[in-house]
Amino acid sequence: MLRRVSVANVENILKESRSAIIDLLKTKGALTVEQLAAALDVSKVCVRRHLSLLESDGLIEYEQEHRDRGRPRFVYRLTEKASCLFPRNYDEFAQAVLAQVQREFGEEGLQRVLQGRADALIEELQTQLSDLSFDERIKTLTKAISEKGYQAETRKLKDGSYRLRQRNCPTEKIAAVHPHVCEQELRVYQEALGCEVIRDCRITEGATMCEFHIVQLQKRNG
Repeated sequence: MLRRVSVANVENILKESRSAIIDLLKTKGALTVEQLAAALDVSKVCVRRHLSLLESDGLIEYEQEHRDRGRPRFVYRLTEKASCLFPRNYDEFAQAVLAQVQREFGEEGLQRVLQGRADALIEELQTQLSDLSFDERIKTLTKAISEKGYQAETRKLKDGSYRLRQRNCPTEKIAAVHPHVCEQELRVYQEALGCEVIRDCRITEGATMCEFHIVQLQKRNG
């Protein structure tokens, strides 16, 4: 009697195979199709299909490795994007460091550390935004903070101002303990853009997103 396999079961099997490939590349560093096929006990054709899907998702990359003899081979490894698939305790580490700074140097010392970090971000962003128009600055800033994990998007309003929305807060746990993080973030946007930036809501206060209103400053005559 033939066993009926559901679409859901097939999808789970395929996901497990791709997860196994990711785990192998994480532990081994870089592997060829042949090495992956042998480790998983599947065909090279099957491995190549999974690698193609993982590559399209931006989770793996490959390079051509030339040898003294024979044809060059392709070696696969995980991309930086794939690092998000593995547990990281950055929040806990950052909270512990900031707590230690506060104990050693007091609240004033903590504020100086957070302000110094914000100053560095402002300098970094100003380098990217210099000589750009208002619209281009908004677009570039949105891309820059999205790459840092904020899942940002902007919408231009009828009056020419912008609505900036951040659907994720990478520093949410830290900001909940140290609200000054949010204040420095606002200062970063204001000084980097050279615009008036008003925060309307924030994730740490229960909102589903952090939302900002960005208004271009009017040039004064004379």
